[in-house]
Amino acid sequence: MAFKKVCRFRHFSLAKYTYSLLPSVLYTERPDRTAAYIDDGYIAIIMENSPAALILPVTFWSFFHSPEDHYSRLLYGNFSRLIRLLAVFITLFISSFYIAVTNFHEEMIPIDLLLAIAGAREQLPFPLVFEIVMMEFAFELIREAGLRIPSPLGPTIGIVGALILGQAAVEANVISPIVVIVVALSGLSSFAIADVSLNYTIRMIRFVFIFAAATYGIFGIIGAFILCLMYAAAARSFGVPFLSPLSPHFRSGNDTVFRGPVTKEIFRPGQIHPRDMKKNSMR
Repeated sequence: MAFKKVCRFRHFSLAKYTYSLLPSVLYTERPDRTAAYIDDGYIAIIMENSPAALILPVTFWSFFHSPEDHYSRLLYGNFSRLIRLLAVFITLFISSFYIAVTNFHEEMIPIDLLLAIAGAREQLPFPLVFEIVMMEFAFELIREAGLRIPSPLGPTIGIVGALILGQAAVEANVISPIVVIVVALSGLSSFAIADVSLNYTIRMIRFVFIFAAATYGIFGIIGAFILCLMYAAAARSFGVPFLSPLSPHFRSGNDTVFRGPVTKEIFRPGQIHPRDMKKNSMR
């Protein structure tokens, strides 16, 4: 009987939707970040002899924010958030937008650039979408291999492997040079995303945009983006809307997309319905 209870406990999961692409629990090993969430009224689950904590409920902005934002000056922290926001859009859309513009909307490309793309693709045997998917998969493979290799060698082998693979593919007339640039920019932008869970989500969803762009062009990208936005708007983390406090709107502190002065962040997030809206540290 005790063994069955242990087995059931080991398979217990806090996430209600097991197959959801969107994370519902925030994992952190930083005490200062955990204390900040507790001060905001969130729940922190801590296990004895473990440095990690689980924060719940969470929203998209919980994964978008970085702990270093509040250790920097106001303009520095907001500039970092702007870079991360642009990195999310570049990771999601640059590969799919290149496919859509090249295959369906050539009139959007300047003539000189269009001739350069056509000249680079003249002797290539594969369609553009196959090149993009193959290089995206190769980049993900190099990234995963770099994580499994011992830390002193991992970054070096990842960089050298990417350079050698890209150069060899271009010289063998398998991949065009512009595709290498597009995929490299997409992969590098994904490194700027602060949280690992959100990073995986963005990297998986971008393949949806790639296939949508290969099928319907920019109209496919717009349709896929609307569906993803609807999916995120309908998602919940322990009853809290994933896009709150923006959608639906709740009264909260001045720290959602961009942060304000610390002295003005006096309110707790309204989406978790705290008993006291004001923070203890600001009274």
